[in-house]
Amino acid sequence: MLRRQFSRVACHLSLSVMTLCIASFGSQSPANGEDKPGTVAERLVKTRADLKSTDTAVRKAAVGGLVHNDLSETLTAEIHTALGDKEGEIRALAATATGNLGAASVPAIPALIKQLKTDSLKEARETAARALGRIGKAAPTNKTAIEPLTIAAKEDADAVTRTVALGALALMDVHVSEQIEALRKFLHHDDPMVRMKASHALGMIGLPAKAAAPEIVKVLEQESDHHRTGYIARALGNTGDPASLPALYAALKREKDPGAQGEMKGAISKLGGKVP
Repeated sequence: MLRRQFSRVACHLSLSVMTLCIASFGSQSPANGEDKPGTVAERLVKTRADLKSTDTAVRKAAVGGLVHNDLSETLTAEIHTALGDKEGEIRALAATATGNLGAASVPAIPALIKQLKTDSLKEARETAARALGRIGKAAPTNKTAIEPLTIAAKEDADAVTRTVALGALALMDVHVSEQIEALRKFLHHDDPMVRMKASHALGMIGLPAKAAAPEIVKVLEQESDHHRTGYIARALGNTGDPASLPALYAALKREKDPGAQGEMKGAISKLGGKVP
């Protein structure tokens, strides 16, 4: 049974959505248990105030900061409330933060399903799909999201959202072989973002998607954007086909971005190759 996490799926490359690898904050509570300026109590007060701000930029920064944050579990209810924000980008960020909370976000499933079905912003639908997959994995007895994700995978107007919905279903162990076959078709899409998302989803499925590795190699060979090449390289490492090594070595040789280089080296190592 598939039980693999989406890796850094919160790092979106979509348009203007601000889910770009927000670093986790360590706890800043002092050893003596007394809060000092800038520690947990003060940050909670500030974040709660920012989440209610009338300034869109302030609310967006607050929600984005909760994508990976030591305050997120304490502010679960507030994050869920942000799914109803009037600004689409904030709803998209809130969905990502909601998905990261796993089983604690089961109460938010109805709001996420509504976002997936009706939101006018495609990034908000995409992040809702991903969040539903994460929550469904963390709470496997809850099957509520399967039907709306299945519909979105077939019918959403945005190819990226359709791809992410397929990956979410696979994350939930729903007919994984069917999701793999559907995702492989997106590896040949005209949009490089769609090809990357399909590669990433197949990488999260891992070894069961090994047969797709030669097609993912073709995606890597076509790609020039270093953000996307990193995700594609990681997918090749996860799908586990050593025949991907020559393509990874070639990509590493031409890649200039340190982050993408790191992903390629990690994939090479995972496939048993010698890291240059």
